[in-house]
Amino acid sequence: MKILEVNNIRKEFGTLVAVNDVCFSLEKGQVLGLIGPNGAGKTTLLRMLATLLAPTDGNAQLLGCDLKKAYLDMRKHIAFLPDFFNLYNDLTLAECLQFFAYAYDVEPALIPARVDSTLNCIGLEGKRNDFVRHLSRGMVQRLGVGVLLVRDPDLFLLDEPASGLDPTARIQLRQILKTLSAEGKTIIISSHILTELSGFCSHIAIMNEGNLVLFGAVDQIQQEISGCRKVFVSVLDDCQSAVAVIDQFPNAQTIAVADNTITVHVTGGLHELAELNTRLVQKGLKVTGFSEKTADLEDLFMKISAKNQTPDSRK
Repeated sequence: MKILEVNNIRKEFGTLVAVNDVCFSLEKGQVLGLIGPNGAGKTTLLRMLATLLAPTDGNAQLLGCDLKKAYLDMRKHIAFLPDFFNLYNDLTLAECLQFFAYAYDVEPALIPARVDSTLNCIGLEGKRNDFVRHLSRGMVQRLGVGVLLVRDPDLFLLDEPASGLDPTARIQLRQILKTLSAEGKTIIISSHILTELSGFCSHIAIMNEGNLVLFGAVDQIQQEISGCRKVFVSVLDDCQSAVAVIDQFPNAQTIAVADNTITVHVTGGLHELAELNTRLVQKGLKVTGFSEKTADLEDLFMKISAKNQTPDSRK
């Protein structure tokens, strides 16, 4: 089910084209990592999708409704967390969530349960009676996501949410976003630090100078750029026999062997991976591990950047 469709959306500030005719779509539960250097147009795009900034041209549809025409009605389905935000420091966490639930017109009878479930989701149920001013930076960021979550939106727009967080706080935030995705929430999260997005984005979009350089599923883009999938095959014994089977497979090539683990390049899709695994088992080999290397966004970004460089830009 398509949640969001962005059609040639454009934003101009005088002679500056901040976002240049961007198009993409997302389905329920997908997580889009919006990547690009500072000034690429990421925040401008998010603000347009949040209905806080009118596009110069083009449009976007959320749940089939035009955001330009029905922006007031659609705001209840959109949650936007800017890179800098303020909360009321003299409220407790429970009071803060209650306030924003009332502000966004959540039905009063639902609010107590929403507050409880939100505190549980963001891992701050033990802090419900603490004041906001006593929270660490990481806890404030999690509470910021909670302020969005308490009103149960369909689309989360997060602008640099992990900026300035320590590694532990980043992991906690990432886990919250994984939970939201598993619950069917659609998320767009922007960053210029690629490690913040690794491991949980289903899709990536790379922006540069207002242009959408590339958009697609992470595994598809990885295969398009590298031309193959990197797979690790582990066997209990008889590693050389496994190598022989792999090298006879028309879509596979052994790259390295170490400690009964074989690194293999496989061209094709999931069908070819399944077929290779089946063939190894049918030959009587005891396969103890068969996994594909998750795409590294930093390597992927560098490959894409190199691929899109013109001869002049490399001088």
